[in-house]
Amino acid sequence: MINTDELRDRARATLDPAAWQYLAGTAGASETADRDALAWHAFDLVPRFLRGLASVDTAARIGADELSTPVMVAATAAHRLAHPDAEIATAAGASAAGALMVYSSSATLEVGEFARSVTGPWWAQVYLMRDRERTRDYLRRVVAAGASALVLTVDYVGVTGTARFGSATSTPLPVRPGNYPGLSWPEMTAGIEPDLTIDDIDWVATQTGLPVWVKGVLHPADAALLAARGVAGIIVSNHGRRQLDGVLPTAHALGPVVSAVAGRVPVLVDGGIRSGADVARALALGAAGVGIGRPVLWALAAGGAAGVELLLRGLTTDLRQVMASLGAASVAGLTPDLLRRRSD
Repeated sequence: MINTDELRDRARATLDPAAWQYLAGTAGASETADRDALAWHAFDLVPRFLRGLASVDTAARIGADELSTPVMVAATAAHRLAHPDAEIATAAGASAAGALMVYSSSATLEVGEFARSVTGPWWAQVYLMRDRERTRDYLRRVVAAGASALVLTVDYVGVTGTARFGSATSTPLPVRPGNYPGLSWPEMTAGIEPDLTIDDIDWVATQTGLPVWVKGVLHPADAALLAARGVAGIIVSNHGRRQLDGVLPTAHALGPVVSAVAGRVPVLVDGGIRSGADVARALALGAAGVGIGRPVLWALAAGGAAGVELLLRGLTTDLRQVMASLGAASVAGLTPDLLRRRSD
């Protein structure tokens, strides 16, 4: 069993205070990422029995990738703040656990350097930059490095958004953006384009030919629009509560988004997943897979690649036990009738 609270405390004791502030920062003074974790507990689990359950299989298909687990590494920035081996250590742990990793464009290792050490499947997250040539250059390197899909993050609103997280990230960090040589962290962040439209998704797709997933979706109307546009998939995410104080927990956004897309495109979710039961809840609500963000960084800080592997394997083992108790032989057997939303 993985105790993510203990993992968080170990990581905090290990990390430099400025690094911890950056990784833990949220948009509001009263906000904590725990609100997302607590939201999953609004759904009680309802087991089924007498179903001839001989074995339990956690295998999942996410996009074009066949994986041994639906638990994946969500895109998070600056892994070198947590461990000197940075994103390479995270990828090694994910590969050993049979999990998909989403590499962040805000990584501390350049994507080509990252990919030379990666053996497992990976996708590349993208911010559209104000300077489109910077984005073109990054996308060219992503394709050459062998990413199998792109994740375009659309919920960054720049200086027009909440200022509190900006103050947490304005402290000079002992790392630099690996994909944008010559830029400091604040300069890279200031270069992200906040003025996005749905046409920008097509622009990103035409640069690479890779499938484009859109991350940062919470509203069903946005999900329906994206599904009609033919995106590869949608990722329900609130950016770790880093953009908006009081934002909707992803546990409550997921079901309406799944309903809105009506099976036209697959849906993933991240935010507050802390146990196999949480993974099961997300899958039963219609997610094809779940992303793990901060806990991966905690595991990286506490134990390097082995820590990341232990976390992902632990969540998958926990999921398998929950599936057995629910009477689900496969992830496809995790259906909405196995959940009841509490009325209190």
